[in-house]
Amino acid sequence: MATSRISKVEHDVAVRNMTITAPTARAATQKARQRRSVAPKDQDNVAHALLRTTSAFKRLTTQRMKEEFDITGIQAEILMLLTAEPGMLGNDLAAVVDVNASTVSHALDVMEKQRLLTRRRCTQDRRVVRLALTEKARRIATRSMDVTHHILDALTAGISQTDLHALRRSLERMARNCQMQALSPYRNGDLRTTRKS
Repeated sequence: MATSRISKVEHDVAVRNMTITAPTARAATQKARQRRSVAPKDQDNVAHALLRTTSAFKRLTTQRMKEEFDITGIQAEILMLLTAEPGMLGNDLAAVVDVNASTVSHALDVMEKQRLLTRRRCTQDRRVVRLALTEKARRIATRSMDVTHHILDALTAGISQTDLHALRRSLERMARNCQMQALSPYRNGDLRTTRKS
């Protein structure tokens, strides 16, 4: 009688580690098969949904900001960041917005011409340029929050508060996992996971 694929795997595991019992080996085999067949598909679907949602949100936000305030999506992000953290540097903005420094520099030039911000050189270090929003920009930032909330209301229509809470917790966990991966590079080609015990 031919040995099945699963039995062969169980046998190989037992040979390599005699302390593993047959039920433990069977469970390990089943988990390995699940990771190979189910998890990648689910992860691909999640990644695809995240990319589509993020793209749709940014596209809609950019469109509304242009219509309401005649500013681009990057300018709107800069407004929000400088509202939350006055005095940020251009390089800090580039890192957070996730675009190159020259793109942020161009956006800042345009915003300065539009009288949305001012640049002030630090007296202790002339190489450092501090950014500050004007009163006009602060008014736009306040109103743009309302626009963002309307967009989020539209995107989350039909989703229960319970599901939204679960989604927020999942996204926060994914963000923490991303941060940990940034601090822990790939080892031996394997992604180090941070699953909840």
